[in-house]
Amino acid sequence: MNIAITGTSGFVGNKLTKYLATQGHSITHIHRDTTITYLENIKYDCLIHLAGRAHVLSETATDAYQAFKEVNVDYTLKIACIAKQLNIKKFIFLSTIGVNGHISNQPFTESDIPKPHNDYARTKWEAELALKGFFEGTETELTIIRPPLVYGPNPKANFKTLLSFCKYPIPLPFGAIHNQRSLVGIDNLCHFISLCCQHPAAADQTFLISDDQDVSLTELITTIRRAVNRPAWLLSVPNTWLRSFFKLLGKDNLSDQLLANLQVDVSKAKQLLDWKPILRLDEGIKRAVKTNVD
Repeated sequence: MNIAITGTSGFVGNKLTKYLATQGHSITHIHRDTTITYLENIKYDCLIHLAGRAHVLSETATDAYQAFKEVNVDYTLKIACIAKQLNIKKFIFLSTIGVNGHISNQPFTESDIPKPHNDYARTKWEAELALKGFFEGTETELTIIRPPLVYGPNPKANFKTLLSFCKYPIPLPFGAIHNQRSLVGIDNLCHFISLCCQHPAAADQTFLISDDQDVSLTELITTIRRAVNRPAWLLSVPNTWLRSFFKLLGKDNLSDQLLANLQVDVSKAKQLLDWKPILRLDEGIKRAVKTNVD
């Protein structure tokens, strides 16, 4: 297949480009300054839109929402216009589980009422709606994927920080955290995106995706430290104490990300596309840790 991809320099884009190439696909990178003229010489089977403005740890924009919207909504529609002009039949959009919400009392599903909790998730939801409206009544098949936290070699943001803490022989106060969180390894995500490029049943569908193997923070840290040949070394500090500590630091969002439940139900992907993860979580963690340590 001839596949065009945006966001190829990002964490997911870099890995996905290499994965698709190993599957025999021809890849064209779309950058901000890529013109329609540059793309017209090839007949594309699929366009995968990964580029976006993700979580910003130190926000500097005067209007944060507008900064997210310009990239996650406006630029997404620009890419959709390119797909339409080139008559590309499949458009795959990487959204976020944040569209469903940031805490789950039970596993999220595709049919849940969206409850985006921040500017990033809100603009991703707005982009989903805009794409559905843009492609309605056309021949372009839209597939939306909402992953939870993505981990793998050379990760970014919170998972990178967690790996760094786990490398050092210091105790961590998370031995009593028995929450349940869904993650998705980069290998499993790339495999799923590749499947959506080719499977006819993926047309005009939204999917939640994960490793289908949820873990508590205690279990995750234990798995990471086992991978770096260290004991778990966890202190059983009560959940309520940790939440109070994060609140004093003004880090309520981080408290939720570490201590709350966030689970996704991947039944739809398994049943409709006959998909299953190609890598178990412990093996994915080993790969992530090895690269990070090396």
